[in-house]
Amino acid sequence: MQTLIDLRAHSSRAIPSTTVAILALSLSVSGCRSYERRSIDLAAHRDAFLSGATIPDEAAAALTSAESESRVGVTAAEEVALLLNPQLRLARWQAGVARASAENAGLWDDPTIGIDLSKLLEGPSQGWEVLGSVGLTIPLSGRLSRERDAAQSLTEVERARIAVLEWETRSSVREAYFTWCGAYAACQEERAFSERLARILTLVETLAARGELARVEARLFQIEEVEAAGKLAELEAAVAKARVELLRVIGLAPTAKVEFDPSAFASEEISRDAQAADVGSVAESAPVEHFGTHPSVALAEAEYEAAERALALEVAKQYPDLQIGPGYGEQDGDRQFVLGLGIALPILNANRQGIAESEAQREVARVAAEIAVESLVAARSAAEIELAAVRARRTVLVEGVLPLVEAQAGELRHLAELGGEVDALILLDSLKRGRDARLAIVEATRELRLAESRATTLRGPLANNPSASDGRVEVKP
Repeated sequence: MQTLIDLRAHSSRAIPSTTVAILALSLSVSGCRSYERRSIDLAAHRDAFLSGATIPDEAAAALTSAESESRVGVTAAEEVALLLNPQLRLARWQAGVARASAENAGLWDDPTIGIDLSKLLEGPSQGWEVLGSVGLTIPLSGRLSRERDAAQSLTEVERARIAVLEWETRSSVREAYFTWCGAYAACQEERAFSERLARILTLVETLAARGELARVEARLFQIEEVEAAGKLAELEAAVAKARVELLRVIGLAPTAKVEFDPSAFASEEISRDAQAADVGSVAESAPVEHFGTHPSVALAEAEYEAAERALALEVAKQYPDLQIGPGYGEQDGDRQFVLGLGIALPILNANRQGIAESEAQREVARVAAEIAVESLVAARSAAEIELAAVRARRTVLVEGVLPLVEAQAGELRHLAELGGEVDALILLDSLKRGRDARLAIVEATRELRLAESRATTLRGPLANNPSASDGRVEVKP
């Protein structure tokens, strides 16, 4: 409800009141923003993206300061992805919507002004009367401060959401990086197998020419050589595909001139973030407060706090604000000051619907936060089992299977080189078993690195490490 102030005058007295009203309306309109269309040139952006012109200086510096022999390792790839990853960049721009809302929240309502014209059809006065109305709202309920708090809480939610995306981006980069490393190592192993097979094939052809080996058996090696060439081409394509995916996750164009370092793939050391403790010990003995440092739990807590502030705002809205309308004018030659007051009575509505919905949303946020902790506990236990399994499998392959097949192949090669009688099928089988064992170790190593990465992701950032989103949310991406 708004109180209207009467400013009445007869005949010529109406002109100044109308002029003042029109002037006030003109001033208010002049303070409004105007719309300006902004075009978008996607073709130009595509060309700039492919040429690398969109890479900021900070990311370029991280790429040029490579970790090993001008190659980018997993740590540098993570840091560059925090700047260039497309989903992360979009999330930061979307967070700007919440910041813009918070910066303009809690403002007073605009005053209202209106003009009514009236004329008596019968009576001594035949002139026009002008009714000017002004309305102001005094926020006695305190809802404006609640609006600012609620809007600020949404910016904190976006900040927490970006921290989650950053942590997930690091995990995605590690997964794509070790997938590329696995494809690269498998391709290298297949190439080495082809080279070993070519050397054996020369010896086999010599034995076949001397009549010491049947042509049918010698042809088996030729068939295997052709099949190995096809397998090598397939693995080379897998390496190229994995490279493109890694570049995509980082945020680089598929044509980027970046060389990645595969040396960390076969390292026996656990990844940088997994050195502090094994997943099993973390899952069993981590204190309850440690879960709060995980980005997913921090996001759930921020969303709960936002629900709390939203409820506080809805509760404040049930209390009335004061509508006031001061004014000054003349009527029938008499000057007068008029003050109108109005206030709504929270009897019939009292914002019951808004309060009830916010209370229900707060309960939803509470359950979501509890489920986030439960899910994290369960995921860490599953990660413990997975990590132990892949480590055991890799140990069996490295320490058990590979030494046996290498010993078998070595003895057969030595016997063939000495001109002894060698079963061609056994020789070929030993070569293939050696290749398969090495490829199995490559795959087991890839699974181990991915399991370590998932364990690191579930552990969350170390408590003494600052959030990666600090300093990157408050500025333009």
